[in-house]
Amino acid sequence: GSHDNFIDVYNIEQKFKKFTFSGHSSFITHLDWSENGEALHSTCGAYELLYWDINSKKQDTSGASNFRDEKWNTWTTILGWPVQGIWEKGMDGSDINAVDRSPIDHPDGYQLLATGDDRGKVRVFRFPSITENSLSMVGNGHSSHVTMVKFALDGKHVYSAGGNDTCIFQWRVGI
Repeated sequence: GSHDNFIDVYNIEQKFKKFTFSGHSSFITHLDWSENGEALHSTCGAYELLYWDINSKKQDTSGASNFRDEKWNTWTTILGWPVQGIWEKGMDGSDINAVDRSPIDHPDGYQLLATGDDRGKVRVFRFPSITENSLSMVGNGHSSHVTMVKFALDGKHVYSAGGNDTCIFQWRVGI
């Protein structure tokens, strides 16, 4: 996904572009592949959440319904049913900059979701986070907006990158 509003899909083994998805009205901000590799979902600067069918090479305009039970390999989109609880009252689409779902399950059987926001906060929620005002662990440290959050592969740490403070933090997740 890029700043030209398109998503280009490549065949890495054969080193060529297979096809391009178009449909977003603004630059691509996040995208995730389904576990089976047959679908994508993506968000853009206009806060659209769109779904794409790899086999038909087309946008699925009923994707929210058609892919409601889809298992996603990652979750980095700031919009969608399983992340609706991360938004606090009064926030708009620009307040949360990044999310990342943990790569492993918590010992109690659920996954975690880290978020980075414009208030300099790093939060960790249960995933999915679907209820309004969902509880979270809050990390304070950045002096300005958080531009990226990412779980370590073992799921025991979250890394965050600050904007104006240009800091990278490592947070221990208590699992």
